Amino acid sequence: MSLCLSIPVYWVLLWAASRRKRAYPLLFRFLEGIILAFLCFVFLPPAFLENFIWAGVGAMIGIDFGVWVERKYSGEGLEKELSSAVIFLTAFMFQMFPCGDLALLRSFIGGMALYCTCTGLFPEGMPLKSTLLSTLGGMLGFILGVAICFI
Repeated sequence: MSLCLSIPVYWVLLWAASRRKRAYPLLFRFLEGIILAFLCFVFLPPAFLENFIWAGVGAMIGIDFGVWVERKYSGEGLEKELSSAVIFLTAFMFQMFPCGDLALLRSFIGGMALYCTCTGLFPEGMPLKSTLLSTLGGMLGFILGVAICFI
């Protein structure tokens, strides 16, 4: 349950950071690490266990769609954060209110969310200090997320 509560907290923090323009990368990457653990160990496995072929196709299409979203909102503004927020919120709602085991749809949403998480955890063109803080935050969040998923 704490993993599910961390996702709405993430969006509130992103909204606050976009208003201040001084987002501290460690905290946000920590929460993205938790989301990555959620996607890898809770959200996507049911799709791949149900139907491997359709789940693979859905994940590839989802990643392609994530690339398209990133190109469309290439700036570091509120629009890019909101597009990622919608994708993660969709994955969260799909997990909370299951509407059957639809491998293609679940893997499509998961592929988009995984791509958006990875572009957040490994952004391009950052100074060394910000990159190290992002890496540290993402690793700590992922470790905590794995612990929460398996406890």
